[in-house]
Amino acid sequence: MKIKSLTIYCSHSNNLDQEFYNLAEEIGYFLGKNKISLIYGGGNSGLMGKVSNVALKNGSTVIGIIPEFLKKDENINYNISKIIVVQTMSERKKILFDKGDAFLILPGGSGTIEEATEVISWKFLGIHSKPIIIFNFENYWNSMIEMYNNAKKSKFGDKNLQSICKTIKTFEEFPLLFK
Repeated sequence: MKIKSLTIYCSHSNNLDQEFYNLAEEIGYFLGKNKISLIYGGGNSGLMGKVSNVALKNGSTVIGIIPEFLKKDENINYNISKIIVVQTMSERKKILFDKGDAFLILPGGSGTIEEATEVISWKFLGIHSKPIIIFNFENYWNSMIEMYNNAKKSKFGDKNLQSICKTIKTFEEFPLLFK
């Protein structure tokens, strides 16, 4: 399948080590140069802000989805191609899901974890067959990967994460997924 739009789940924190922002910048540049649309949470800070601004500057269409109640607390990126304001987090997640041809899970906190486990669970259940890319940068997602492996080993499921997701650790692996 040709990926024309990529839903990205990632952090909005401005307190990360610089290497995480560098990674987001590389991803944004790649998306822009390859005219791959970026679908994300609409923020202008952290990894969200970095990847969206670089992608937009380099040619991507960037669509942000934000619930009304977060508009006053979030640092919204008003410079992107389109902002979709919804009423609930469930509506936000549905649009993030519907608009992306694939999902990229970058390091993030509780919101990223929740969004990631939802699309992973839905793929386990056969609700979708879209590609899921877990960017295990600096081994950030090792504990999540191990948790899924433990669930399979303990017979709580018959699949492990690697059977339904592509896990990468370096930016050099990322462009290869789009060939």
